Amino acid sequence: MTIYFKNGFYDDALGSVPEGAVAVRAEEYAALLAGQAQGRQIAADSDGRPVLTPPRPSEYHEWDGKKWEIGEAAAARKKAAAVAAVWEKIKQKRHQNLRGGVYVESVGKWFHNTDEARQQYTFMRTLPQLPPDLQWKTMDGGFVNLTRPLLDELSLKLLADEQQDFANAERHRVLMEQSDDPENYDYSDGWTENYREES
Repeated sequence: MTIYFKNGFYDDALGSVPEGAVAVRAEEYAALLAGQAQGRQIAADSDGRPVLTPPRPSEYHEWDGKKWEIGEAAAARKKAAAVAAVWEKIKQKRHQNLRGGVYVESVGKWFHNTDEARQQYTFMRTLPQLPPDLQWKTMDGGFVNLTRPLLDELSLKLLADEQQDFANAERHRVLMEQSDDPENYDYSDGWTENYREES
């Protein structure tokens, strides 16, 4: 029985061996399998002989007989995948940021801007008039008298924050796409302020 290698191992006692396969000594075969069990990989060197390599760094790397390399086409695919993944994270950041409270300057209060709160504001704007002395709870636990002018100011601030965060997301998208390392692009700056509880 002899073990051969060509993109995998073959036992001549169990079947045919591909043309060009190289014979592997028993102790060499055992050492290769032991290395593989410890997380390394088995690949062919430039002469077609099996060698242990470090783990493949990514699905885009190919073994050139000496080291793992990323070709130009694979690098482009890798970057495109990273750009798409980080863009999804930026969009999620924008969505979350726009649910972290909205500050209305005239009353010096933070208002909730969750999806449920936004629906309530939209509904109230359809009413011919608001109930008198409508007390609205703000994010610090206090209450304000929600009037039509205050609701208008709140709505305009919601819109302004949305526009600012949309523009910031687009800015980060462009910079991230231009980055040599989009996977590690830092998109944490430039967002509208969120409510922070006072300690």
